[in-house]
Amino acid sequence: MKFGHVFKETLRNEGFPSDWVNSAISYSQLKKCINRLASELAQVGLDPATLGTLLKQVEDYNASTQKDDDDRDRPFEYILSGDDSPSLPKEQRKPFHPKLLFYVDEKTGEVHSAKLAEDTRSKLQMLAVATGVSQLRVFEEPDNHSMGSEESTETRSPPNELNTVNGIRKRPGFRTVEIPLTSDTEFFATLTNQLSGLEALQEKEEKRMHAQIEELGKQVAHLTDPERRNNKKLVPVWRQIFQIYVESSIFFGTTERDHEAHDADKAGERFLEFSDKIAKEGLVDKFKKAENVNALNAFMHINREILQGLRFGEINHVAMLKILKKFDKQTALGVKSTVPTYIVFPEFSSHLAKAVCASVSSQIITHVPLLDDYSCPMCMELKWRPVRLRCGHVFCIRCLIVMQTNKQHRCPLCRELTVVDANAGNLDLELAEFLKRWFPDEVKAKQKYNELMAGVDQYGEVYKEKCSVM
Repeated sequence: MKFGHVFKETLRNEGFPSDWVNSAISYSQLKKCINRLASELAQVGLDPATLGTLLKQVEDYNASTQKDDDDRDRPFEYILSGDDSPSLPKEQRKPFHPKLLFYVDEKTGEVHSAKLAEDTRSKLQMLAVATGVSQLRVFEEPDNHSMGSEESTETRSPPNELNTVNGIRKRPGFRTVEIPLTSDTEFFATLTNQLSGLEALQEKEEKRMHAQIEELGKQVAHLTDPERRNNKKLVPVWRQIFQIYVESSIFFGTTERDHEAHDADKAGERFLEFSDKIAKEGLVDKFKKAENVNALNAFMHINREILQGLRFGEINHVAMLKILKKFDKQTALGVKSTVPTYIVFPEFSSHLAKAVCASVSSQIITHVPLLDDYSCPMCMELKWRPVRLRCGHVFCIRCLIVMQTNKQHRCPLCRELTVVDANAGNLDLELAEFLKRWFPDEVKAKQKYNELMAGVDQYGEVYKEKCSVM
């Protein structure tokens, strides 16, 4: 099945909003521009086979002589952007004015090809005659050279001294001949306008989703406020849901082997695994009140919208690459490798996902502190009675006592000599109160465990048996 049909069916069947579909790349319209351009080229004898042959001759010559300055020796070039600079901000760039140019020696009338074999040079001159370059527009350049000039080649500037005049590279001693084309300008104007539309859509959707996330964040903060008595049993449920969500790494990998953004297929699989896991854990069933259920549904909906944005961005990016490939195939003008210099595809998918995911993390998930963020780096459990060393690292009090007992005087994280001088003054009472408020069950369990281990330290392993009997 041809891509144009697949693209059209995807936009129709994936459930994208109508304004998204209207902003998508118009593949069929761009394809018509390419067909018209191919006809224009054929009318002057520059069919894809001819242009492709000429380009290959130049590339083969440069390869055989191990030269990489083929732009200088090429008898023709296709300029996309005129005098626009790719480094300019988007709002300062000028519209595309693509030009297909040949270079003709002012004195001999030959097409410029200084380093080509005689046979190739002859073929290029025949092409110039056959396509009627004498009837095409010749740019008047400011060095006052004219066709048929008697000036000797010794007085010309070397051919490798290239300047740019009005967006066209001037080769001293040569006239620049432009093949008159119009459909390529229409093609690139249409493409850039549609990419601008995608960029505008991205900005609009990002604002809309940020507002949606901000509202949900306020709702989650209310539902998980530990000071509210009705929330005490539900805070651990929300915490577990968000912990599973973070561990699922739906849109971005967080491991050494997987640390990049995920495509729509992989993110979709991760999201499905996350949904299945919280359902199997029975977490959804623990929400009895409608306000909690609605908040969870809103959270899931935001993630589905991020997935949809990924799919939409990916299919449009593929459409752009496919249409540029078709442009090259039907014209042999070789723009696929140069267009990215002048056109930056708006990363509707990854940019939107990254921005929205960051907002989800900062405005929703952070309302419910996760246990992993407050675990002791030694025992990997909650930092009960946390001790903050002079170097700033925090450990639970039992782990600090064990380190001091074993004469481990340096911080295991930064190797600073800070363990040896820690005392009761290093207790972080503010953090201890925070942990008690947000992790009451874990604090009680850790306190009970530490009391047990203190008895073992004093009376030996038999203390465990006495405690179990009691």
